[in-house]
Amino acid sequence: MEKLIYLVPVFGLIGLIYTLVKFNWVSKQDAGTDRMKEISNYIAEGAMAFLKAEWKILGYFVVIVGILLALMASTNPHSHWSIAVAF
Repeated sequence: MEKLIYLVPVFGLIGLIYTLVKFNWVSKQDAGTDRMKEISNYIAEGAMAFLKAEWKILGYFVVIVGILLALMASTNPHSHWSIAVAF
């Protein structure tokens, strides 16, 4: 059972190698017609707009929860403010 811990990095490396192989294969594929490239640009723009909105909301969430954790840590004698920093 103790030797199983060594399998975790091995499987991680196998996953990274597989990802590199798939990345190289996809990169070598033809991008398609001009219309397909145009559609892919629209998809990329939409994805970036979504990610920007998602990061904005996530930023608000992290700040609010961090403040709440700091307040709760300051009122609890068995806690510490560094919990909010770690969050």
